[in-house]
Amino acid sequence: MAVLERVCITPMMLDYSNRAQGVSWVPRENGRVIFKVPHIFFNNGEPWLAANAYALGKLGTVSGNDIKTVTSNMSHLKAYACWLEDHNMDWRHFPKKKKDRCLFRYRGFLVKQRNAGCISPSTATSRMAAIVYFYRWAQVYGWIERQPMWDDRPKTVQFYNAVGFSRTMSVVSSELSIPNRKRDGANLENGLLPLSDENRKVLLRFLHEQGKVELYLMTMIGFFTGARSETIRTLRLSSLENATDDPVTPGIKRVSVGPGTQVMTKFDVRGSLLFPSLLVQELERYAYSARRLTRQARASEDDRTLLFLSERGNAYSETSFTKLISYLREKLMNAGLAQFQTFKFHQTRATFGTQLMRLAIDVLPSQIDAIVFVRDAMLHKDEATTWKYVKFIEKEPIKEALSDEFFNLYTGQSGDAHMLIDQVIYNDLA
Repeated sequence: MAVLERVCITPMMLDYSNRAQGVSWVPRENGRVIFKVPHIFFNNGEPWLAANAYALGKLGTVSGNDIKTVTSNMSHLKAYACWLEDHNMDWRHFPKKKKDRCLFRYRGFLVKQRNAGCISPSTATSRMAAIVYFYRWAQVYGWIERQPMWDDRPKTVQFYNAVGFSRTMSVVSSELSIPNRKRDGANLENGLLPLSDENRKVLLRFLHEQGKVELYLMTMIGFFTGARSETIRTLRLSSLENATDDPVTPGIKRVSVGPGTQVMTKFDVRGSLLFPSLLVQELERYAYSARRLTRQARASEDDRTLLFLSERGNAYSETSFTKLISYLREKLMNAGLAQFQTFKFHQTRATFGTQLMRLAIDVLPSQIDAIVFVRDAMLHKDEATTWKYVKFIEKEPIKEALSDEFFNLYTGQSGDAHMLIDQVIYNDLA
């Protein structure tokens, strides 16, 4: 079975300075070392040279692709490599009959896997798209002979520009693409839906009663600031210490994130998240509690300033956090809370964005002002993502009255005890 490994790449160059001893390879001057580059190796130990060059090329482009994005694409290619090995087939196998070509056969395999419930529809769609994109790259850079591998066809897609006008754009689509026609109504970021106000309360109460202090606080941050998991996992003590009062809104503090703050953001966007002052106070109280200080004592030098650490003093990685949410879903199901069967942490962000957009539309003088406010608060790369929240609100009428509790807590006017962790929880669980 093919494997996906991370390797460290040091740029090299040929050294001709001492021809008497022959030509040698030496590290390139001012070359940037690239860490954790995903590489695929077949079962016999041979590297998949084309795929590995593709990964390195994507990381070395001027635009600078994110290592996480490249790793995700390579994971799709790794699954394809496993299938090729299982069927003893070369990735350049393109006979005259389409049904015998490797890509068409693999597409049929993915469709069967999707229909059997082995993979999700979105995974099947993304996997085929990633592989087709790789083959396009391979043809351009000469890794595969220029030949008709599939037929392309024009396709029209709809999108919204920065001011909300609907636009269409013509793109080229492969006949190999696997449509994902799931329709659950209007979706938001990552195709997720917000939680209802009641389910938000149920989830927070469950985490509080179970003594899941770190996950409780992380979820609170997600619900009341809209921060992504990678941002929450990399919050530092300095993030709280350097929080400043919002000059316009009483009871709100601004926490700087992005490059220069050691707090990660998607696309390396730099900005400030809006934190309710009461939430900042709770986080500060947790930061110097015996529970967290015990974890800090076990942490490495680099991780000690992280706000959230595991019981062993480790930073929460993307993998460990994903497992944490998976275990949470199991516990919720065991507790009879079936509404959280497909819960994703990113739904906390969708919940925040939806409620903030409703509030902004009600308070601000124009829809454009509301878009700009929510875009900045959620650190969206552009307004197109923010417009999804407007369209969601327009298409999905509010089915239950929006609780004043959210806005009271957000503006620092709530004194509801169950929404804040009692001091006793730190002492009992330390």
